[in-house]
Amino acid sequence: MDDKKGIKMLITIVERRQGKGLVELFSNNGVEWHYRSTGMGTASSELLDVLGFGTAERDIIFSLAEENQIRKLMYNLNNDLREYARAKGIIFSVSLTGMSSLVAAKLFESAESLGEEGEVIVHDKSNNSLILVIVNQGHTDEVMETAKKAGARGGTILRARFNGSEASKQFYGITLQAEKEIIMILAGNANRNHIMETINKEHGVNTEAGAMICSMAVEQVVRLS
Repeated sequence: MDDKKGIKMLITIVERRQGKGLVELFSNNGVEWHYRSTGMGTASSELLDVLGFGTAERDIIFSLAEENQIRKLMYNLNNDLREYARAKGIIFSVSLTGMSSLVAAKLFESAESLGEEGEVIVHDKSNNSLILVIVNQGHTDEVMETAKKAGARGGTILRARFNGSEASKQFYGITLQAEKEIIMILAGNANRNHIMETINKEHGVNTEAGAMICSMAVEQVVRLS
C-alpha cells in the first residue's frame, strides 16, 4: 500500500442506539465494512455537553475503507449528509500502520501486489501502535495467549457485531460470523510486527478464529500508576 492508495479507519462514537442508523448511512455512501460495539463514556457532564453527548452510554463503530472513500464520506457528513446523520457524538479517521494483506485485498477488491495470504503489510515506523484484532466470538483467549507469547503485555476486549453490507459478508468464499470480539493491544515498534504476524499466522481469516488484524499509529503515550 502506498500513500495514494491506503486504507483508513473511521471511528464513530455516538449515543447508544444511534449507531445502527449511521451504519446504514455509511454503507449507502460507499463505506461498507463496520464493527459495532457498545461502551460507557467517563467524561464529566460539562465535557459531555461540549462533545454533544446527552448520556454516558455509547455506540462505537469501527469502519474500514479505502482512503478516498473515507475522505469523501467525511466531507459529505460535514455537508450534504449532515441532516441525515441524526446522531450526537464525534467521528474521526485514523491512518493504519499495518494490515493483513488478504483483508487489504478485499477492501480494494483486488489482490494486486498486496502480498501473500499470510502476510501482514506494514507501512509505518511509528514508535507505538494500537493493534486491533477482530475475532469470532469465543476465540479471544487463544488469540490473546498467542499475542502474549509474541511479546504483547496485555489487551482490552470489546464485544462487537459485524454490520457490513450483504455483499461484504462473503469474504473469499467464507461467510463472516456476525458476533465478534475486538482485542486492543498497545505495542511498541520493536514488537508490533512480530505480534501481528504471529496472530495472523495462527488465527488468520481462514481459521476458526477468523482474525482480521490492523494497527494504527499512537503518537503519545502517558502511563499512569
